[in-house]
Amino acid sequence: MAKTDPDTDAPDGAHYEYRVWGRHSKARKLLRELAESTAGETIEDCYFLGDDPDWNAKVRNSTLKVKHLIGEERGFELWASEKHRHVDAVPEPFDQLFDDLHLDRVSRGKSFSIEKAVDGLTEEQPARPVFVTKQRQRYQFGGVKAEVTDITITETGEELQTLAIQGTDLDELVKLRKRLGLKGEDNVAVHVAIDPVAGLDC
Repeated sequence: MAKTDPDTDAPDGAHYEYRVWGRHSKARKLLRELAESTAGETIEDCYFLGDDPDWNAKVRNSTLKVKHLIGEERGFELWASEKHRHVDAVPEPFDQLFDDLHLDRVSRGKSFSIEKAVDGLTEEQPARPVFVTKQRQRYQFGGVKAEVTDITITETGEELQTLAIQGTDLDELVKLRKRLGLKGEDNVAVHVAIDPVAGLDC
């Protein structure tokens, strides 16, 4: 993956992300101590896992969110992301998935169930669905954000723990990574990490 200058090459909304897996108890404690503000939430997501790890697609709250890996710098991945409620701007092959899930019915005021929509998909889909529940704690440090998330994969019951820092100021992110003692840890996105443990039948 080539390096990207976020000031000249990246689209609006692009951000750097560094995500590690495991408990990382010391880093979690430091986040709690250093954060200017915190917030907790429970999230239900349906990921669609394909063959290209540079694309990350999921449905949350009846909306398709697609992230695209556009660069790497100093161990951080640079992701561009957009939420889609209409098919016109959805990149291939997720435009077909958007249609097959009938996500447009939400914009027309009709009821929608992602579980029922997934049940209606054919085996020819370019990506397989994986449902997860996330228990997430968010932390804010000025313009830098962090999160600690416990993920349960619905199909298998597998539980994973992850910690991430993200933002647009790479220098500040590198400083926080060093302070948390995470430098040198593998940076692995959620959809890549859950793929091997999600099971074959979804």
